[in-house]
Order: sequence, then C-alpha cells, then structure tokens
Amino acid sequence: MLAFLATSLCAVPASADEFSYNNAFDLRVTDIGSRTALDSFVVEAVRQGQYDQALSTLEEIILRNPADIGARIALARVYYQISSYDLAAAHIEQALLTAGWEAFQKEIEELKAKIERAQSGWDYILTVSGGIDYKKVSQTIPDGFPTESDGSITAPFGMINGVVIRDLETASSDEIRVGGVFRYIRNIGDLDFDSIYDTYDQYKGRAYITYSKGLPDLIDTLRVDLTGYADFDRQASVRQVNTYGVKAQASIRPTVESQLWAFVDYGWQGSSQDFYTDHRLTYGVQGEYRIAPGVALGAYASGYHEWGETPAPYAFPSGDDKFETDGYEIGTSVSHLLWVFEDGRSWVHEGGVRYTEGSILDYGALNDVVWLNASLVDRSAWEVFWNHNVQIRSDTMFDFGVYYGEAKFRNSTASFDRNSDYWGVKGGLTFQLH
Repeated sequence: MLAFLATSLCAVPASADEFSYNNAFDLRVTDIGSRTALDSFVVEAVRQGQYDQALSTLEEIILRNPADIGARIALARVYYQISSYDLAAAHIEQALLTAGWEAFQKEIEELKAKIERAQSGWDYILTVSGGIDYKKVSQTIPDGFPTESDGSITAPFGMINGVVIRDLETASSDEIRVGGVFRYIRNIGDLDFDSIYDTYDQYKGRAYITYSKGLPDLIDTLRVDLTGYADFDRQASVRQVNTYGVKAQASIRPTVESQLWAFVDYGWQGSSQDFYTDHRLTYGVQGEYRIAPGVALGAYASGYHEWGETPAPYAFPSGDDKFETDGYEIGTSVSHLLWVFEDGRSWVHEGGVRYTEGSILDYGALNDVVWLNASLVDRSAWEVFWNHNVQIRSDTMFDFGVYYGEAKFRNSTASFDRNSDYWGVKGGLTFQLH
C-alpha cells in the first residue's frame, strides 16, 4: 500500500476512500505492530489532510526498518505535499543510498525533479484533454403558430490548461499563479433565432494571474485567492464575448471530511460584439462533505446580476434601452468510489442535478426581422448527469457520461415563448503533466 502511496499520493480523490479515518485509526491502536494497519492509516491520513499523523506513522515505520524504501519515498512525498522541500529532498537522497533503490528508480527520479523545481520556487501543471460529444436538441414554440425544430451533432472537443506556480517562500505558503485555458467545442444551437439549429465552432479561453494567501494565524486551513483575468468566447461569426474581471475566493476546511468555498466575481463585457451585457456580477458558495467511506456529497448555490444597454428600445415601456437581469443556480451531486484496482488505480462515478432560474435579455426579440424591440424573458432550466472517471495511469484519466436537460423561456413582450430540451453522451481522455 505504501508503494502505491509513493507513486500516486494525490492520484485518488478525497471522496475515493477505501477506509474511513476513524476506522483506520482504531485499527492502528488495536492492532499494534501490524504493518497493514500502519499502511492503511498512512494512506487514509494523507487523503484526509492529516499530514502530521501520516508523518509520525511513516517515521515509526522507518525507525523499525530503515531500509524500507517505499516508506522512505512516501515520507518524502508527504513532506513535498506540505511544502517542506528540504526534508523531502533529504529523504529522497537517503532512498538513493538504500539497497534496492533501482526498483523505485522511476518514482524517485520523478519526485526528485519535482522537489528540485519546488526548491527553486517554481512549479507547473499542464493538463490536456479531448474527446467526442454526441448531442441531440429540440425546440418548440407552443403559442401563436406552433413550430418545432430539432438537430443533432457528433462533435469533438478539446482543452489545454496550464499554470506556472511561484512559491513566495512564506510561512503561510503564499503563491503567485499565472495560467491560461483554451477550449474548442464543435457546438449546435439557434444563434440567429430563426428556429433552425445550426452547427458552429466555438472557441473559449482565459488568461489569469492569482495571488493565493494562506492565513494560518487565523485558521490553518483558510486561504484567500485574488484573481485578475481576461476571457474570450467566439461563437462562430455571430457573437463575440469579451470579459475582463476580478475574482475573490475564500476556502476553508472545517473538518478533515469537509471543505467550503465562497466567491464574488465582477466582469466587464462592454467590448463584446452582438452581446449587450456590459457588467456581470456573480457570487456563490460551494461545499463538499464525505458522508460515508467512499461516498462524498457536494452542493453549490450561485447568483448573478447583469446590466447593460440594448441596441433597440423596449416596447413596454417605450424608448428605454437600459436593462438589468438577475437569477440564481443551485446544484448537488454525489460521488462514489465504484472500484479500486489491484495497483491502486480508481474508478469513481458521480451523479447530480442542477437547476437555474432568472431573467435574461431576449436575443430572439432583438433578432426578429418583423418587430425589433428589446425585451427580457424569464428562463428556467434543469439538467441531470451521470459521469464516470477511470484512472488509466497516475497521470491519465478516461471519463465518460450521459446527461439530459430542459429549458423554458416565458413572458417575453416582443418574442415567442419557447421550450427546449437536449440529451447527450460524451467520452474523453485527460493527461496531466506535473
């Protein structure tokens, strides 16, 4: 088990626990001297963020057997995880002096390279993913002259996500992160609101810089991240959305089995084309809690407030081209460890539901060739999903899933009420270099 820990300390998500922390601790106390009990407790302690307990247990193992290379590498990896890079380097050097180290050569070399980068104050993470998404959509206009349209697409998608991390070498483990994300999606939608679905290429990206501040003097698990970013979203030649914004986020781990986030985000979108929101304010909270061994519950709630100026006046009231919209979204999910392979790789699946409701600008009214007036429309939507994530290697994941959703648009003063629904299946590969 420690050999697995030495090669993939962070490979298994916190929700994928084979033993609960309490059970592992009880086993260690009642079965004194058992190597199986000690190994189980170390793995569980690391997964739950109880690094001091993991370190003391590993040191106990090495005290009994200084030639235990698996425990030595695991100890180095835990020290690396908590940013004690000098101690991590010392244990890696000791591992290289221990007989039989050749069997762990690959793991030792990879960890040594990470430690050396961290000692220099720099690190990086690069994630590349891609896959195929089959999607079926339909839209119905029930009032006036009922119309119905549908479409389907088998579309590729891809993403590149990279970040460079600068450790500021402070007691609170402060960091500067500079990164970027680029996504390509072959999509389907009614961008010109002519009740005919079209396929189009969509390109989305973000560049950002984050100052991440730890606050151990207040609560040792509290962190505050301040981010400045620039986004772009190109939806064929119809719409271009540019966003420049700032985001503040706080995260805290109240217990070893739970974590909470809260954020507020402001974005300016005034330089966009065929998109009329000038300002967007979003805010929300999110949490995770392990409710049973191998089972975690997640939930979130977020809201938005947007305002801007339309290219056409409202019919009611006449002559006003300013608008404000707001709404909210809530969601919950449950993740479960479905299988653990003999070499420690995991298979995790997750199911969930999300619901959103609010008012938005009715672009269908602004694209109506017969009657051009601005209007808001009430939108409600929900979606259910079921995703699987299979760890092929410590750095490679295969994921697949299914989803279904519906949306309703109501109370437009210058366009038609309409309903839409969609379903799809998708699958892809993700590779991470760290």
